[in-house]
Parts: sequence; C-alpha cells; structure tokens
Amino acid sequence: MKVCSALWSHARMSVEGTVLPCCRWEGDHGVNSKAPKIQDGIQSAIDSDYFNSIRERMLAGEELTECRQCIDEEKHGTTSMREQLNGKYSQYIGKKPKLRYIELAFSTHCNLACRMCDESFSSKWKLINNPTLPVDTSIAAFDLENYDVDLSELDMIKVVGGEPFLSKNHYDYLDKLINQSTNPGNVTIIYSTNGTIFPNKNIIDYWKKLKTVYIEVSVDGYGALNDYLRTGSSWKTINETIEKFKNIKDVNIVMGTNTAITSLNVLQLPKLIEWIIETFDSLDNGFFDVTRFPEHLAIAHLADEEKVKIRTGIDRMKNEITDMKQMKSVFDILEEALNEKPDNNYTLEDISNKEQKLDKYFKQDFSDYIEITPSR
Repeated sequence: MKVCSALWSHARMSVEGTVLPCCRWEGDHGVNSKAPKIQDGIQSAIDSDYFNSIRERMLAGEELTECRQCIDEEKHGTTSMREQLNGKYSQYIGKKPKLRYIELAFSTHCNLACRMCDESFSSKWKLINNPTLPVDTSIAAFDLENYDVDLSELDMIKVVGGEPFLSKNHYDYLDKLINQSTNPGNVTIIYSTNGTIFPNKNIIDYWKKLKTVYIEVSVDGYGALNDYLRTGSSWKTINETIEKFKNIKDVNIVMGTNTAITSLNVLQLPKLIEWIIETFDSLDNGFFDVTRFPEHLAIAHLADEEKVKIRTGIDRMKNEITDMKQMKSVFDILEEALNEKPDNNYTLEDISNKEQKLDKYFKQDFSDYIEITPSR
C-alpha cells in the first residue's frame, strides 16, 4: 500500500520553521522550502495545497520519491515507519485530516556536536561555528500560539532536539499540549535523547499521567567511538543515565536505541550491537539508519577502495552478529548504498581532513578511532 496515513494523522514541526508530513520526508527543506510555515498556523499547514497535493499523489497510486527511506525498508522486508503508522491510523486515510501524532523540538539547545549533525539542530555546533556571537536556541515550533489545531485525539508525541531534557520549558510544553487530548492517559511520548541528561522530578511526575514513555537513546558506537562520533558525549554518563531510566518507578518506560550508520562506524557495529543486547535484553528496539548526510560521511559516497573494505567487513559481520533477522535488511540497504556511483567520493583520509575542525575543538584525533589507509 503506497498511501501513508501520516498525511491524515501526523505532522512534523521542523526546526527550520516548516510543517512536514514526517521526519523522513525528502522533499524540499531549508529557508527556501515550499512547505507551509509554522508561523502561519499548524491547522493551515495540514489543510494547505502542499499537503493536499501529496495526499492526491498517494491516493492516485504514485510511488513518491520523497518517501524513499520507507520504500527501501519495505523492499527489504523491514517494517517501515509508513507501515507502523498505517497499523495505527489507516482507518483515517481519505477522511478529514486531524492530528493524532506530532513530532517537534522544544529548542535546538544541545550539549553535543555530533559529527553527522549541524547548527540547525545543535546549539553546540552553532557555538563552534560562531564563537563570538550569542547563540539563540529558540525555534518557531516552540511558540505554542502556532498550535491552533484540534489535538483532542492526540495520542502520540515525539520530541527531538537539540537535547530535549535540556529545555527549561519542557514541563509547560507537555502540560499545554497533552491537556488538549481528550484522554491524556492514552498518550505515548517518545524522546530522542543523547543519553547524557536525566530529566528532573517534575517531568518524571508528569509522565505518570501518560500511557507510555519511550526513551530512544542515540548511540553510534561502543565506548570511546561513540564519544568521538557524538562529540562532547560521555560513554560512562550514558550508561549511568540508562540505569536511572530503568529504575524510574510508576512510569511505563520503554527503552531503545537509534544508530546513524556512517562510513566511520559501519565496521564496528558488532560491538555496539552486543552492548545493545546486553543492556536492553534484545535488539528488538534497536534501530539503524544508513545516513545520507553529510555527504562525506555517507557510505554511498565512499571511494571504491574504501567500499571494498566495507563489503569485506559486512561479510565478516554476517558471521559475527547473532540477530541477523533484525539486521538483514540493514545490510541489504548498505549493499545498495555501496552500489551507488555518485559524482563525489571520499577516502578515509579525505574524511579525516573534513573532520579537522571538530578534532581541533575537542582535542581529538581521527586516527585514534578510525584506521586510515592512505590512497595511492
């Protein structure tokens, strides 16, 4: 089924100030995006010609290139976000759109400068890029006046960042949104967190009113590798924070992980997967995205000699990783990325040169974490 119920029940409030169908939408982004603007109101956005056009294309049976990530996952047998949403909201397809699931960020305030991120999402990145200027972490999506939309059937909220647990307005924001739901006890909230910050007691007490709190910890490597890729992070702190979440009482906490697979961590996945299984008892809630941005970290953009190493490594990993049912589709998508022939290609030495800015800022050395074989 090519139709996605997101267009009738979900919207993403982007940090760029636009309203998008979902977090995976590969349509136009940035300041020149044609997507509706948050400041014009969210109800206006979901009723806009922009959203209606997407609905019409879907209902006509078009396979949208903007939905490539879900299409790829479905092709390889992975349950895509589209299929997950259809399992929950398909009965609303074709009816009057009404928000039941929203994704947003409280601010761009973040204590990390992850190597696959940028200043659009991280105040730390903005500080690094603009050391003499004050950093504004506010975003249009935080202005609650923009939420001029019926949220009486709201049952799911996803909070991204920045780092959600750094927001000073966290409690007020939850209270304002969730109290619009007819049944707050039916609301699930999902947090995408870097795992270095634990929420305060007021937030935890509020969670007791909700159906489920899902904590998705972003980890891209085991131990020191994660601290390098997610610069400013502390592996020790992440593990301590996870234990604190596990010990919260009277809240239905569900935990999982999300990993951005890049050219820098792909060959070290087995150790990370072993840690995920050990920490969370299974890989069921371990999710892996093969990143396409920034270009120099995307596996598709590796030089041919580097791709040979990745293919050899994948063959080895297939024998090392026990939960291949969960990972098979990931390796299939990796193989497709390796088969791409883009114009711009990078050796690990090229990537190392591009990572010098963060290396100098955090006093790290690429070669301490990633083995470089110079091209000849």
